Amino acid sequence: MARPSHDYSRIEPMVRSLHSGGAGARIIAKHAGISVGSAHAMIGRLGLVRPVQPRKAVRRPVRRPLPVGMGLSLGGANV
Repeated sequence: MARPSHDYSRIEPMVRSLHSGGAGARIIAKHAGISVGSAHAMIGRLGLVRPVQPRKAVRRPVRRPLPVGMGLSLGGANV
């Protein structure tokens, strides 16, 4: 890239309009021609960070590994 990220005054209106339209950092970076990291930094610098919303879906419980040797009896070995 040709360092357009240093010209913040040119990119700022585009970032504001895309962000207000619901675009994420990757889409903003692609349209502005900057890296995703620069897009994240610019969003934070402009104070456009969205609050984190609570999850609506219930997460599955964490799956724990079986005890040692348990996989051999369930896997059909020694049958």
